[in-house]
Amino acid sequence: MCEEGSMPLYTLTVEKYEELMRKLFSEEAKKLFKRQGENHENKAENDIIFLDDVVRLTGYRKATIYTKICRFQIPVVSRRRPLTFSREAILQWMKDGKPSLIDTEADDYLRSVRKAS
Repeated sequence: MCEEGSMPLYTLTVEKYEELMRKLFSEEAKKLFKRQGENHENKAENDIIFLDDVVRLTGYRKATIYTKICRFQIPVVSRRRPLTFSREAILQWMKDGKPSLIDTEADDYLRSVRKAS
């Protein structure tokens, strides 16, 4: 019998695999914030959300969210599995009227150009 930590990946269920990936991503996010010298452990843990959380926040179906990701219409932290989002960025995106990310980046660029001149 294998110990729990030494089980081969192919023996995991989808749910166990997703749980493992969430745990690993959360740990890596904590390490990243520690390396930056900021004390954002709690914020990082609470700010990183996953697809199911975005479904609950926005009211969109998963298929709609996938489409918006492909079209660069919704802010995403990581496009790899598992998809990760920033709760703060999603809430701000909804507050701003759900603009396209290209529109948001263009606005940011124009603001920076105006400040420079």
